[in-house]
Amino acid sequence: MNQAYYSGISGVMTHQYGMDVVSDNLANVNTVGFKGSTAEFADLFTTVLSSAGGSTPTSNDLGVGSRLQATSLQMQTGSLMSTDRFSDLAIKGDGWFGVVSGPDTYYTRAGNFVFDTYQGTPGDPASSVSRLTTNDGKFVTGTMAGNYTYNGAFDYGDLAASGTSGAYLINNTAEAMSLGSVNAQGLLELPTRLVYPAEATTQAQFFGNIGGSAGPLVLSADVISPSSDVNRLRLSFTKSAVQPAEGITWDVTATVTSNDGSITYDTQNGQAVFDAAGRLSSFSIPSVNNDGGTVAIDPGIAYSGLTSAEAAPFTGSSTSDGLIQGFLVQYGVNQNGAIVAEFSNGRQSAIGQVAVYHFQNNQGLERAGDTLFRASANSGDPFFQTDAEGNPIAGATVYSGMLENSNVRLDVGLTDMIIMQRAYQANAKSITTADELIQKALQMRK
Repeated sequence: MNQAYYSGISGVMTHQYGMDVVSDNLANVNTVGFKGSTAEFADLFTTVLSSAGGSTPTSNDLGVGSRLQATSLQMQTGSLMSTDRFSDLAIKGDGWFGVVSGPDTYYTRAGNFVFDTYQGTPGDPASSVSRLTTNDGKFVTGTMAGNYTYNGAFDYGDLAASGTSGAYLINNTAEAMSLGSVNAQGLLELPTRLVYPAEATTQAQFFGNIGGSAGPLVLSADVISPSSDVNRLRLSFTKSAVQPAEGITWDVTATVTSNDGSITYDTQNGQAVFDAAGRLSSFSIPSVNNDGGTVAIDPGIAYSGLTSAEAAPFTGSSTSDGLIQGFLVQYGVNQNGAIVAEFSNGRQSAIGQVAVYHFQNNQGLERAGDTLFRASANSGDPFFQTDAEGNPIAGATVYSGMLENSNVRLDVGLTDMIIMQRAYQANAKSITTADELIQKALQMRK
């Protein structure tokens, strides 16, 4: 009877712990990134009354109650919720975001991140960068590409209005990122004034048929200067006074002006010679100056570019390389975890990578509150997954503009609560029943 009394007490305590676990799960059913726990019970030691032997096929022992053995994490991914902020991140699959506060490193599935801002160069507001943080100020970790530099004299478009100069300039575009080693991860700092530099035009190609009229006939192309101005390259064709016995010779004037024609940067004169079949034989203007940049003129060869067939009408077109400078429009995070800057000129460049950590044993992580976890001896050290070439990769899908909700199921939690309640009541009843039996036994002595 004493055994039943103490077994009932252990059962009450055990299921109280179980109720605590269930209650905590239900309290966090809407907590972003929360991982529910499952209460796992085990029996206490047993008293052996007799061992199995030759005459006794089974052992004869008596259990003395139960205990809470473990509260194991439920690691399934919670449902993903859409948000309107690119800084909200969610991981689909195995993995953890890393956050740091001083010397302490934590891991979390809650990606409801925000930005703080500080000046990279103290006293210079144009050098501001935004750091990705948690709501309570812990910094999200990852790798920055280092493919941009600060230029304090750069006009970001507000120099004339406010007298403010300075911006970060992309110096090496990147389509993808590599994380580096686990221990080399740092803060994610995103420039607030970021520029994709202009790519000056180096070549202009011309196509079409000049025809046979006396002219002047004009072909033109937009060319980008080193200072990101869109200028105009014009080729003016006029029939030469002296013509060959066969074919046509044209006097050509190549002019580079500002787009409105108010400034002339260069003028070159030469000739274009075509044979009797209208194929280009020679073109004597190789290049022109475009406000400090050299633009090669490519009229083609034979029939590949310009022709001069008198029987055909005048047609013309052109293409040129180069790109005007672009200003930062927005940041985004792709499914590999790369932070991508988008610019007003249509270009993109990766500038950083959000780190996604993995553990050999996720169940060994220790809760640290605020949906944070610490690594432990049971979890092992964090590591990065790698591709076939050994390069670190996310190893999971990262969604921007989404959050992972708690993985606690309300229906399961309510069912578990009923089970814990009934078990608690049953164990409490066994205590009172054992107590009544003890009292009855004591009364038998009188």
